[in-house]
Amino acid sequence: MSEQKIKVAEMFAGVGGFHLGLSRASENYEVVWADQFEPARKNQFAYNIYKHNFPDTNAVNEDISLVNKDLIPDMDMLVGGFPCQDYSVASSSAKGLYGKKGVLWWDIKDVIEAKWPQFIFLENVDRLLTSPGTNSTQPGRDFGMILRTLSDLGYAVTWKMINAADYGFPQRRRRTFIFATRQDTKFNATLANIADNDNKILDFIKHMPPLSNTLKNENVGRLIKVDLNEYESLIDFSDNFQVRRGFRKTGFMVNGKAFMTDFTAEIRETTTLQKVIVPNAEDETLYLTPEKEEKFAILKGGFRTTKISKTGHEYPYGMGGIAFPDSLDRPARTMVTSEHTVSRMSHVVKDPGNGRLRLISPEESEKINTFPAGWTSMEGITPSNRYFTMGNALVVDLVKEIGEEIKKIADEEILNVSFRSNKKVKKVIHN
Repeated sequence: MSEQKIKVAEMFAGVGGFHLGLSRASENYEVVWADQFEPARKNQFAYNIYKHNFPDTNAVNEDISLVNKDLIPDMDMLVGGFPCQDYSVASSSAKGLYGKKGVLWWDIKDVIEAKWPQFIFLENVDRLLTSPGTNSTQPGRDFGMILRTLSDLGYAVTWKMINAADYGFPQRRRRTFIFATRQDTKFNATLANIADNDNKILDFIKHMPPLSNTLKNENVGRLIKVDLNEYESLIDFSDNFQVRRGFRKTGFMVNGKAFMTDFTAEIRETTTLQKVIVPNAEDETLYLTPEKEEKFAILKGGFRTTKISKTGHEYPYGMGGIAFPDSLDRPARTMVTSEHTVSRMSHVVKDPGNGRLRLISPEESEKINTFPAGWTSMEGITPSNRYFTMGNALVVDLVKEIGEEIKKIADEEILNVSFRSNKKVKKVIHN
């Protein structure tokens, strides 16, 4: 079965990080459809870059909320990175269950319900696990909403919060990776078989995809269990879900029951900025003027102040300092969409050739995300566009590693099998 094609559909495709990573993992991945649309932008530069690099892929530039999900090609796996938003829900006798306007998770749910892929591979920010925040009354509600929705649709889930730099990649980018399997898969059955034995659960989590073999000395924290079935509906879940401190860094969910813990990563050999930054950059616009250097020094110096809440309560507020310039002996910090601007989060390096302070180049930003240098370079694409796409992009070779593990799981299945089970799968959007 190892030669069977794994048909992939890609939502929120960006400039193709999932596509490129999976293609590096195996030639058996076949992207049959992709959608990339940037709301409120006339220039759809990310889509144009995607099509430039994957001209033969059936890629569309449409608002996903307007796409007829039934017309998307059949798939074995759905992939995508999606924004972290407010996942609260409410009900209406006319419209059934719905989420807050603009929350793209519900479009993912609609695609899953229309096409029933055997596998789902998603990426989101690290704070998703505690969203809407540890200071809220419901930390972890949003991730719990995702788990409960997938459970209601008939899927089991594994997840892991991964810092790419821990595993040898040149960026300290922390992201939550989510892997879901349909209830008729062998992997789903494996999860169900170990869910009643705490020792088996912890042993499994130590070597669990996505990205196994990542735990230092197999160290994991205390096992924590959460029963998502305690809530009668998604509305009840949205209003009343409680879990102390939110969800932990890694875990799995099967049949509505989640098992989770924290872990310490096994650090691989570090890839530093020194290996990415090119000496004697020729683009003079990258170098800081004295005025810009002064502004950066202030922005990166950190500050402390006192703010007053709406109720008149005073509270301390501030931000710590950021290295200025950024050390070339460490991986890059997390790339941001405003990388080229005079802002606190933009990287500033001392050029290793001439010693002058400068911004990183678009090509260096691509290499920090393990894209080929020049991936976003094409006619009509500005440097600002290129930095923006890299601020939103994945670390491609991390996707490659996870894709290699998913392929091994997929090789154990008979793919392209349609599945419906009205007895087992609860419809989450119908009254």
